[in-house]
Amino acid sequence: MSGLKDILGSNTPGGLPEDKLMAYLEGKLSAEEMREVENFLSQEGFESDAIEGLKYLQPADTKKTVDHINHTLRKELSSRKLRRSKPIKDNPWALLGIALTILFIILAYFVIRLVIK
Repeated sequence: MSGLKDILGSNTPGGLPEDKLMAYLEGKLSAEEMREVENFLSQEGFESDAIEGLKYLQPADTKKTVDHINHTLRKELSSRKLRRSKPIKDNPWALLGIALTILFIILAYFVIRLVIK
């Protein structure tokens, strides 16, 4: 599951680490670091939306909420199974369709040869 993204986007290339974003929310960054984070957020959509929503929570609840959302996201993504189609040999309608298509192609070939002569 290392390829899954979390709510604050810390797994994305070029993204800010989650701890830096959490420190930004809690107001624990220097002025230079705050400008850096705000500059990054002005260019990104997803992270900016996540931060905007998390600003309305109490700082103590923010970490718990982020962890809960990340857990739910990972659980939801891992529970989805890839949809697999049946192999053609187990699907009689697919075999019938292929056989009829080949038959029509052969029939069309002979009809066209008769018409051209």
